[in-house]
Amino acid sequence: MKRTTLFALLYFSIVNLSSASNPREERQIVKCLAQEERRFHQKKQTGPVYDLNQRLIAELVQIPRVEVTPEDYRAICAQEKFSESWKLLELSIRKGKGLFLIPEDVSGMQKSMSEGMIEEYVDATREILLVFISQIQTLAPSATCLKEEIPVLDQFFTEIKYLQEDVSMRQLFEGKDIKIFDHLKNYPLAFEKCRARLKKKAKSASPAAPKKS
Repeated sequence: MKRTTLFALLYFSIVNLSSASNPREERQIVKCLAQEERRFHQKKQTGPVYDLNQRLIAELVQIPRVEVTPEDYRAICAQEKFSESWKLLELSIRKGKGLFLIPEDVSGMQKSMSEGMIEEYVDATREILLVFISQIQTLAPSATCLKEEIPVLDQFFTEIKYLQEDVSMRQLFEGKDIKIFDHLKNYPLAFEKCRARLKKKAKSASPAAPKKS
């Protein structure tokens, strides 16, 4: 995983150690993701969404004191019913670094380092989304399931897979149907439709039972 520099990490380690005697309120966005993680553990759930949750927690805890806007926090943690982590990833892609806030009392080198880490996280959302889609594909009932249920996914996957380095994920999504996120988060429903179709196909392909004379 790409990080700024060894110097930056050392700098923030010193900052974190020096502030240990002055505990601050836990960052709300990290707390929100931790609550989702707790639900996964209580239900003993794993899978693509759980892995996404773990990845985003790991990313955000490395960015000192970063938060999201109050409006976006509500969208992620108070309104989202599928997954807080999924909504955070969606907004990270759609809004880029504009999603995040750095407290006004953070300045100088610490602010510059935080801004750099935010940019690196935003850049990493491309790879994070690709991993999520790949995990879903491995769980699908058939190799063509997602392509059949989400026709736009194939082109979308190709676009982000070969996205040029000078084009951001935010630029890629400009003017596009953001419903792709809704399609992806509804992958369990897509799987159900695929299984029903496969079952129907298998039934129609099976030889008819011989009639009793």
